[in-house]
Amino acid sequence: MSPRRVAVIGLDCLEPSLAFGSLAGRMPFLGSLRGRGRWGRLTSCIPPITVPAWMCMATGQDPGQLGIYGFRNRSDHSHGPLDTATAEMVTAPRLWDLAGRAGLTSVVLGWPLTFPAAPLKGAMVAGPLTPSGSRAGVWPASLGPRLKRWAGGEYLYDIKDFRSAPREELLEQLEVMARRRFAVAHGLRGLYEPELLMMVEMSPDRLHHAFWGDEAALAGHYALIDRLVGELVATLPPETLVLVVSDHGARTLQGGLCMNQWLRGRGYLKLKDPPPEPCPLSAEMVDWPRTRAWAEGGYYSRIYLNIAGREPSGAVPPDQAEALAAQLAAELEALAGPDGRPLGNRVYRPRDIYRQVNRVAPDLILHPGGLAWRALATVGPGPEPIFTAGNDTGPDGANHAQQGVLVAALAGGAALAKAGQEVQGASLYDLFPSLAAWLGLDAPAGGPGAAWDWLPA
Repeated sequence: MSPRRVAVIGLDCLEPSLAFGSLAGRMPFLGSLRGRGRWGRLTSCIPPITVPAWMCMATGQDPGQLGIYGFRNRSDHSHGPLDTATAEMVTAPRLWDLAGRAGLTSVVLGWPLTFPAAPLKGAMVAGPLTPSGSRAGVWPASLGPRLKRWAGGEYLYDIKDFRSAPREELLEQLEVMARRRFAVAHGLRGLYEPELLMMVEMSPDRLHHAFWGDEAALAGHYALIDRLVGELVATLPPETLVLVVSDHGARTLQGGLCMNQWLRGRGYLKLKDPPPEPCPLSAEMVDWPRTRAWAEGGYYSRIYLNIAGREPSGAVPPDQAEALAAQLAAELEALAGPDGRPLGNRVYRPRDIYRQVNRVAPDLILHPGGLAWRALATVGPGPEPIFTAGNDTGPDGANHAQQGVLVAALAGGAALAKAGQEVQGASLYDLFPSLAAWLGLDAPAGGPGAAWDWLPA
């Protein structure tokens, strides 16, 4: 009997309302998988961003358990610069670690938070955040020359400056990156014949941020991705369980909420001297003995309290921290938008949403406008404006959305039970226990997910 196999084809930020809705006609192969398999929306983690979402998927653990809350994280309670997340921060076993212990071969390609690439039974090509030309991006190192040969040119870990690059040039680069990633996937699959293939293509995310609202650009790239997925699946052994997934979706970006401006206006954040023009908040600008809270910006906002005995020059007595956090949460949830109506902010306490809270977590997590708005960390000469029309890190038409894509089918065409039916309530945390069970691996418990009962026994 042939061993069971799994291929996870990750498409960062693929949006279900497009893939299952308005652009479904441009994705006939994905439609065929849906028809003979199961499909639905895949709920992301909080926050729904590339790092940590893909690693939550690979380990079954939530961001608090991983101790990873975004691309950049506080390493301690000082006011030093944030550290960029790397693979060394991940201590939980990943699905490919379990596979290797069981004697199975894995190929891991482009999976975020895998730089530097680490030894495993098989091969790894690290994901975004890998410096171009780094020898630490590939394991074994002997694969390096093959990547360029398979790709037909330089292998692209990601697209630099995707928010500011010329539009036509960027669209071409997105196609090149996708084609070369899938070409390398073909090469690695043929060389290693893995029982477990896990890959992530980043171009849909970059496409949405740069071209949201451009129907022709979106349709063309979705059609390309569909062809590339179909060509790869056609090479897989027929018994392979194929999952096409995204870590989150996309939605229209309404504007920016300047969190530090808001905190200044409410008296929570004090500056030594207002800057002459808007700029990112830095630790040197803050009057820490008089500051009670400050924020980091991004797709969501991380709000930190300046607690005495925890932060240097802390201004909040520890016995008042709980009340202050509750006060901030209430004020943010009541915040009105530019039109005077409630903005729809959602505020979370890490201890309430995660099973553990490791390393240095934010005191509050804010989804501005329920992710319709982006959080900006910029401060200016005065406390206004609180709202902006755009993003402070470059042009951006889309923010992230909480729901991603899930499509599961067998490569060879055999239909799953209840083929074509939509799956309800699926979470990205479910992939780890579900695929471990499919492969017969002994997965550690403790994560928020559960194995899907609709996969074949």
